Amino acid sequence: MELQPICAMKGSQAKYIYPLVVLSILISIGLQIVWISQFFTDEKQRTSNEIEDLVAVVAQKSTFISLGHEYTNVAALNNFMLSPAWRDLYKGYSQYNTKNVVLSKVIDVEAKKDSSTVYLEFTFKPRGQRVSAPSNFAGLSAEVQRKDKKLDSLSLLKFKGTIKKSLDSLGLHSKYFVLMSAPSDQGFISHDPNLDKRLKSYEFVSRRFRYSYCSRQKVQLVISSVTGLVLFKMRYYLLSSFLMVLVVAVAFYFILRLMINRRMYADARVAFTSNMTHEIKTPIATVALALESISKYELINDPEKMERYLNMGKQELQRLSHLVEKVLSLSQEDDQIKLNPVFYDVQAGLADVIHSMELPLKNAGAVCELVVSPEPCFIEGDAVHLTTVFFNLIENAIKYALDPLKLIITCSCNDDWISISFADNGPGIPEIYQQKIFERYFRIPQPGQTHPVKGSGLGLNYVFGVIQSHHGTIMLKSEMGLGSTFTIKLPGAKYEG
Repeated sequence: MELQPICAMKGSQAKYIYPLVVLSILISIGLQIVWISQFFTDEKQRTSNEIEDLVAVVAQKSTFISLGHEYTNVAALNNFMLSPAWRDLYKGYSQYNTKNVVLSKVIDVEAKKDSSTVYLEFTFKPRGQRVSAPSNFAGLSAEVQRKDKKLDSLSLLKFKGTIKKSLDSLGLHSKYFVLMSAPSDQGFISHDPNLDKRLKSYEFVSRRFRYSYCSRQKVQLVISSVTGLVLFKMRYYLLSSFLMVLVVAVAFYFILRLMINRRMYADARVAFTSNMTHEIKTPIATVALALESISKYELINDPEKMERYLNMGKQELQRLSHLVEKVLSLSQEDDQIKLNPVFYDVQAGLADVIHSMELPLKNAGAVCELVVSPEPCFIEGDAVHLTTVFFNLIENAIKYALDPLKLIITCSCNDDWISISFADNGPGIPEIYQQKIFERYFRIPQPGQTHPVKGSGLGLNYVFGVIQSHHGTIMLKSEMGLGSTFTIKLPGAKYEG
């Protein structure tokens, strides 16, 4: 029942599956990129606002500290000057400067015994008249100017130091600097005439803030890049987004792989029905040929030859019996091959198989050479299954040979292992298929999906299962045009005494 929908996918439905999967993955990636891009823009704006507030707080504290201990020790003044309300008021008047309005002098703070007074003075002129900005220390004596300049320098150093600590605690490691702007009739200007061009290459430029009550100069924080900090803040979102895309891609990959495997499996089972007929006919044809030879050449008068042909037919009938058993065992895919272990002479078994394959080898014009070991090679194994393994490997070499087959079977042994190799001069097996040829129903794809050599795709899978059941290994070494070598290793029998 399940073959019908799987095979139907080969038609009109199958061609839409891969584009839909690719399109789904691309849409998923595209949505993630759009979401991450929007989130990055919002997070960058939030980070810029956070740094802006940080500079404002540092400037507020710096200006208050610049008043000196006689003012900072006043609790009421301390609470007011460091409050968010004063910061907003101070930020507003610090940023407000036009050609007609200017802060006429530095903020004055007067501390009395019972109160403290903060003085802010603005000068307004009619439209069209510019207000001349007073200098930092205009009208002050030389001694007071020196003292205020010293306090101004100390305030600037404290401001820069606090900014550095705050940025480090925020996790910002990009290059930055503090820009100074001096008051003038045109507003606040810097000492660098090319500053505007330079600032365009920086990602963050804060507003101007006063850092000291002793100075009319303002400072700006300029940061080369805040992208690194933004990405660091987004690291968990980026990771989750990447993992989601990865999970979707991996899920689609395994779904496609499962579908492809099931399709190949279904195609193989469909082909198995027709190929199996040929496989069953092969031993039948061999038996018929042997019986025909007995009759045609009147081998009844030659008992020795007749016995040989009868044994050959008997071997083929045994092969046919095992082939039927393999087909019946398909319903028990997960069961291991049941063995009846005996003390088995591998070299004698190989010789018997080659002898029984004499007629098929002769008809194919093939040459089969057995190179035996001077030492006896015995294992504890199932004689029937191992004989069938040897039959399968020799038969495959005959079926797939392009030129007259030359097959060399070598048997060797040591104290622990028996090694059997089947080396042929066939066409070879492509490297990409060498790990798959032992899978059930697998056959090497051919152009047009037409196999010139009939087969069930069960032979090598059966060989692999038998060898594995004997706790052995089978390896393939093959190069295109240079033939293939199957090497079987089986544990040798343990002798007692």
